[in-house]
Amino acid sequence: MAQFDPNLEQIQQCLAEVTAAVDQYRSQATTPNSQDARYQLMARATRLVNAVRGPADLVFANFEHMVRIGAIRTLLEAGVLDAIPTGGQSISASEIASTTGVDKELIVRHMRALTPLGPFREAGEELYAHTPESEILLAPQMRAVFSLIHLLARVDEYSPAMLRGHEYFAQQGWQHRIELRRNPFTFVHGCDGQTMFEYISQSPARATRLNDAMVAEDSLLAEIGLYPFKSTLEPLAQPDTATIVDVGGGRGHILRQLKESLAGVPGRYILQDRESVITDNGPEMETHGIEPMAHDFFNPQPVQGALVYFVRRVLHDWPDEEVRQVLAQLAVAMDRERSRILITETIIPEVGATATNAYMDLTMMTFGGRERTEEDHYLSTTGEGKQGQVPIEPM
Repeated sequence: MAQFDPNLEQIQQCLAEVTAAVDQYRSQATTPNSQDARYQLMARATRLVNAVRGPADLVFANFEHMVRIGAIRTLLEAGVLDAIPTGGQSISASEIASTTGVDKELIVRHMRALTPLGPFREAGEELYAHTPESEILLAPQMRAVFSLIHLLARVDEYSPAMLRGHEYFAQQGWQHRIELRRNPFTFVHGCDGQTMFEYISQSPARATRLNDAMVAEDSLLAEIGLYPFKSTLEPLAQPDTATIVDVGGGRGHILRQLKESLAGVPGRYILQDRESVITDNGPEMETHGIEPMAHDFFNPQPVQGALVYFVRRVLHDWPDEEVRQVLAQLAVAMDRERSRILITETIIPEVGATATNAYMDLTMMTFGGRERTEEDHYLSTTGEGKQGQVPIEPM
């Protein structure tokens, strides 16, 4: 391996950029620009780490990430994470082995990979403790997210499609040929002719894991504070009004938050998703005054004249043609005077996209969806570019 030659000038410059980004984040922490400032800080901190590691070492970082993912998944499945006390209290490998039945040597060797840079803390010889970064994996939704990441290396969701994407695109002559039922996901899983959702729904356990992971993903995004729901709906809603229809709303966690924030606003709050999702949710929604409704949004919308058809983080799952089909079904159902469709999606900047923008887009690409730029959003909803159209106002 080439000898590491530290570029101290570059490191010093990166450190100065991190310091400036910290100041910027601090000044914008309570403003609408806080997420942008946070991403800038993350990007500059990453560049600092990269400068310290150097080009050759960064190649080996890919192996480190793979090892860490595998080690965490092994300990997660073995019950080791649950055996470690929360709150920073340490426990020995022998005690963990006694509690879980997992061989002590197996624990020690895996923990060696998970303490130098986290997420666990090494408190002494063969002594381990949780940190906030490891404790979060005890939450069911975050555990589901991690399972999706790792199942990658086995027979499940996204990872195989990413890791073997080169095979798919070579087969396509390196052309951007990605269809709803023919894409890297269907190539890897041998399910051409099915959508990812159709394929996963055949396994209740995998479908549940996907639904839980979507809840966790939503926790990283702005939720309900971007639109004046109450002032808009309060003058219009009556007890028999379809006040909000959450189209493709998954677990209903966002609709629950909306309903709680709209205390005193009457009407029906309706959660729509595929029958398998609604069944998997169980009866919990009804206890919160939410009406679950099995519905395929490619079919005619059964709720006519709702005040709001809320389409949140749904359209990025689908190609442009399917996006227009979904919106067309809603348009037919709208009351021309009172109804509106509210779409919540990410807008990727043409320049300066974040790492999160990029990895989400490539994840969507594996099964036919995409994150979209402003131009892409116009193309997907109208079939035309943004020139001459009403600008999208980011919130």
